[in-house]
Amino acid sequence: MGSLDYSTPIASEPFELIFMGTGTSSSVPHVDCLTAPPGAEQCRTCLSTLYPEGKKNIRRNTSAVVRMRGPDGVRRYVLTLGLVLIPGNDVRNDLRTIVIDVGKNFQTAAVEWFPKYGLRRIDAVLITHAHADAMNGLDDLRGWTLRGAIQPHVDLYVSQATFKEVQRAFPYLVAKEFASGGGDVPEFKWHIIDDRVPFEIENTGIQITPFAVHHGRIFSTPPPYEFSPSPLSSSPSSTSASTPEPPGTPVHACHELSSDTAKPIQPYPCFGFVVQNKLVYLSDVSHIPEDVWRFLKGDEGRASVPPVFVLDCLRLQPHTSHLGLAESIGIARQMGAQRTYLTGFGHEVSHDEYVTFGEAAGGKVKSTRLTPTEKQGMPLVGHGKNVWVRPAFDGLRVFVSEKGATRDEEYDL
Repeated sequence: MGSLDYSTPIASEPFELIFMGTGTSSSVPHVDCLTAPPGAEQCRTCLSTLYPEGKKNIRRNTSAVVRMRGPDGVRRYVLTLGLVLIPGNDVRNDLRTIVIDVGKNFQTAAVEWFPKYGLRRIDAVLITHAHADAMNGLDDLRGWTLRGAIQPHVDLYVSQATFKEVQRAFPYLVAKEFASGGGDVPEFKWHIIDDRVPFEIENTGIQITPFAVHHGRIFSTPPPYEFSPSPLSSSPSSTSASTPEPPGTPVHACHELSSDTAKPIQPYPCFGFVVQNKLVYLSDVSHIPEDVWRFLKGDEGRASVPPVFVLDCLRLQPHTSHLGLAESIGIARQMGAQRTYLTGFGHEVSHDEYVTFGEAAGGKVKSTRLTPTEKQGMPLVGHGKNVWVRPAFDGLRVFVSEKGATRDEEYDL
């Protein structure tokens, strides 16, 4: 057999965004909808996924790939069989691949989209928060590092809180001595990142700025870390002035769990990311604080608003930890990006219905008959300034030129 023939050509633009997943934690379709008995209410969105025309309603956990050429101009080198380093000749050797979130079905998404779009090596993984739909695919990264299959390790960029939660939930990902069975675990290099402190993806010149928003609330204090990793463990590196606590440090002291004192409601923090001032990625959010708005709009010394805005939208109605349609459209108008792509959908609204809402936000009113869901959602679009909004879907590619012009492979056809 010959080498893999990539079915989709590499883009000429220097910045490319690929949606690996656009669904909430439960994903779409739902098993209960597909197996509903005769006479039960039929879910239009889930049932459509059984047919080719409903493919855009298949929604895995929110995740994305950013592929771009690093501004450092350094070409990746390829190790030949003679142990000599030579510059790679394939255009892919000049590209950097950054993955945002690896949730519960990341491996399935990678199997579908990595071969299709010529993706292979991962230069960095950014984790937005420590929920299952953002980090439970970390173990699947062994497919890249086990016995050096693709690369020796994967660089992970996480908050201190997310690192501690990984340490608590999956100790073997931090300290190998907690591995069991055959001991096959992924190789990671951990980097701790901080709110609104820019950092560079290692040796690429690519600048990322994380920023914290609210993603619902914290309902209770998680249990303490049960095991103490041995001194063989190493602390993650830090891309800022702060130094993370070593892996052996308990996440919570025991007295915190036994206190009967009522504590005020705390918002659950979640990172969004500004990538090279081309993209604002905000997949999980229920509220954007005012100081974050000032940062996003450029009032804190940043350049102009990036051209592409990826934004949470769970369903029509608001939710404790996500945005509803009216909130998402309002935020898109306030942001003023060239294009806003919605993501993080449940199964209540189908892809074509979200297209109707997006077109309405831009001033185009659908002339054909509306579905019941569209009739319910149209008033939520509101009457503000026209704005470009469309639903993302798994596998959608978006491109940004050197000068900031945007296009995609769906809505520009």
